[in-house]
Amino acid sequence: MGTSHDSERPTDAARPGAPSRVRGSSCDLYEPGHQMHYRHQGEAVRSPSFTVGNAFLEGSRVILVLDDGRELRWRHHDPERLRRMLEAVPTKRVVYPEHHALRVGPYWFNCAREDDPWQDCRTVPR
Repeated sequence: MGTSHDSERPTDAARPGAPSRVRGSSCDLYEPGHQMHYRHQGEAVRSPSFTVGNAFLEGSRVILVLDDGRELRWRHHDPERLRRMLEAVPTKRVVYPEHHALRVGPYWFNCAREDDPWQDCRTVPR
């Protein structure tokens, strides 16, 4: 017997690197704080980077404490996925401030700076 949530795939949502899902849908925005486009990632990886010593999440807000003591206050649309990655990979955290990009192990996050305009996720059915 099925449920009203048959279209959701919990195995995907439970995977550490699975994309954000909202009731069987996923975000399709590439604005700051949402999905990471491969070109954005390519530009970020060629820019100056800094090691992140610690990270804290408060809702969609993430506070990144760099090894030199500076703090970056950013946002991300999928804080639960970001939290899972930060817990799974407690080291190997690198930030690329010019491109508001965060890498946690092999996972990339396109974050929004405090002064970037915020837009809620636009979802498409999957």
